[in-house]
Amino acid sequence: MANDVLLLPSVTLLVGLIIAIAASKEKQVRLGWMMVAGSLLTSFLVDQHRLQPWAYQSFFYALIFCTMNSSSTRKWIMLLAASVYVYSAAGKFDFQFQHTVGQDLLGVLTELLGGLPFDLDADTATRMTLLFPTVELLAGLGLYLPRTRRLSVIVLILMHVSLLILLGPWGLNHSRGVLLWNLMLIAQAYLLFWVRPAIQSKATESEDADHATLPNGPGPILSRAALFVKLLILLAIFCPFLERSGYWDHWTSWSLYSPHTSRAEIELHRSVSGKLDSELTAFLEDDEDRDGWQRLSLESLSLSSRFVPIYPQARYQLAIANQICSANGLDSEIRVKLKGVADRWTGKRSERRLIGEQQIQDACKDFWLNTGVTTN
Repeated sequence: MANDVLLLPSVTLLVGLIIAIAASKEKQVRLGWMMVAGSLLTSFLVDQHRLQPWAYQSFFYALIFCTMNSSSTRKWIMLLAASVYVYSAAGKFDFQFQHTVGQDLLGVLTELLGGLPFDLDADTATRMTLLFPTVELLAGLGLYLPRTRRLSVIVLILMHVSLLILLGPWGLNHSRGVLLWNLMLIAQAYLLFWVRPAIQSKATESEDADHATLPNGPGPILSRAALFVKLLILLAIFCPFLERSGYWDHWTSWSLYSPHTSRAEIELHRSVSGKLDSELTAFLEDDEDRDGWQRLSLESLSLSSRFVPIYPQARYQLAIANQICSANGLDSEIRVKLKGVADRWTGKRSERRLIGEQQIQDACKDFWLNTGVTTN
């Protein structure tokens, strides 16, 4: 699903990182981070598949670095970083997590430990899966309190090390991007919440530093930019409350390893399998019920072509179905099961069945926001 249009922002992203890391002057460093933020935003607008959680997080960090002083930078990154754990944990107190991903994690964990000395009944195993989000939630909340912050760091580092083991090649074998992000979060937890910066004792003298005038630069402009970024961060922190109601996306709400997300299941009739692009046919699953329809595994397709998980949003996946129709001249040979967000307590979802290009296009119009995607 690569898109040549994304080449330019990828290049400017790399250049911006080099400038931000290598530059010695403050204005140049800020320019570099500004290029990083602009490149990421452009990538998101061109293809929402680029809105991976780590890229979304990096976008806000870049905005903070290019508009705030060191004291404010640390405070606002801490607020945002802690919220990731809180929302990620809250999304797992959920029927779907308890009966799917939670069970997978628990199974791998017990297997790596050599098994338990007793058999778990289904109810006990389901309740035990809640230990994962409980630990994560308490650690995330602990990051907000100075007295519990270091204890939370220890817990979170152990949690990420455990995830690397459970999700790695010796466990559930998740994508390398997921594993790399967990490594980066270990470094973040230590550097951000454990290490006490040398400038901390001098922080009081720079409370108003966001209003300071840059060399040869307009201070008020930087001050207004910092205020705008702070407002954006507050939105990023509080808008995840709207995720379950469908007004904020799952990944921008930090619904990580949480299978309650909305989705679109695409099925293609076997009569057109010989006419499709080989990239699609390679990811058609077996017709187990022998009804002539084969499910297209968007998860495997995304991991193979982009090396990242599929964007977990019904809107985006429905747009993929629409693009497949246009690119392959399909109509009644394609159908989609459009599934809503799972109920937190029962796991039940709303489901809508769409057949043919017209119904798929009509369903796309029901969403406020959509995006163009490609499958090659």
